[in-house]
Amino acid sequence: MANEGIGGVLRDLRGAIGGLFSGGAFDESQRVPVEVSFGLIGWLAKADGVVTSHEAEFANRLMDELDLPARGKAVAHAAFIRGQKREIDVAAEVARFLAVYPKGSPEIARLYDTLLRLVASDGRVFSRERAALETLTDAFGLPRATIDARLKAVRGEGGD
Repeated sequence: MANEGIGGVLRDLRGAIGGLFSGGAFDESQRVPVEVSFGLIGWLAKADGVVTSHEAEFANRLMDELDLPARGKAVAHAAFIRGQKREIDVAAEVARFLAVYPKGSPEIARLYDTLLRLVASDGRVFSRERAALETLTDAFGLPRATIDARLKAVRGEGGD
């Protein structure tokens, strides 16, 4: 089931940023979505105190699925490491993404849901992961009630 979760996350993130890549040369227009996405993935992966091999493999598989060129993989890897080392400002990173993709855009919804799936992929949300989700939710300008509603949706649970 964890692998199913990762597959879903990869498909969603590919949908959110995959259209920007064709396997060709990496250009600066691709930098923001790659840096922000992989930085936030690294940051969330470390939210519970440790980045598992499962989470690191997720990031590597995503780079491959997005068909990032070597330079793009280097940018993504560096962003993931900065995120896991807590060397990013989450609010500033989200603001960078929002500058490219406005609130309410499908890219924002997909990135947010992808980050929720990453946290929920092991079937439970630890308290530090919950706190990280609250930080992200605030940065995206969403009400905190969104967390539980969207977690149910990404898990495929019925609502109301």
